[in-house]
Amino acid sequence: MNDIATYREFKLRVPIWDISDDDGDSTNTESLFAILSVTPHHTSLAQLYDSFHDYSAARDDGDPYGRIGRGDLFIFTSDVDDDCFIAIDMFDEATDQMNTIEIAIRTPEDRANNIEQILQSIRSSAEVATALLQGDLGLKESLTIENFPRIIPNHDTEAVQQAQVYRGGCLIHTTEST
Repeated sequence: MNDIATYREFKLRVPIWDISDDDGDSTNTESLFAILSVTPHHTSLAQLYDSFHDYSAARDDGDPYGRIGRGDLFIFTSDVDDDCFIAIDMFDEATDQMNTIEIAIRTPEDRANNIEQILQSIRSSAEVATALLQGDLGLKESLTIENFPRIIPNHDTEAVQQAQVYRGGCLIHTTEST
């Protein structure tokens, strides 16, 4: 008998406002966290996204230039399964005019169909979205904390992206120096 749990991984890119706003995370987002047994951060994902805006880099109020080349990867690990997580990549590259974020999920196979339905719902109602990728995408290996900070090509420059790992709603690891 095989006791090794199997997992399915998903990736989807949508605008931040399709999963969260200043009032809180969407019902679909809350459902993802609940199905994965992940305690969410006390701050909405939209507020975390906005926290990377550098007002000194913006030319005027509302100028998106203050976000370009910024944004950490947030990894929210399941409270009950170290191999299960939802990761939100908040990096804003130079050509992104829609404030997109990437959702990456690793879930046990027995919850994968529920996760897929929710991600399809998010995708179908999003203003813009990429294809919903699923399968063995190598997320566990590529998003390991040892791969951070990482250098991200950003148009004609490079940017450094940090990672923050949460469990039980609390920060347990960050690659950013304090």
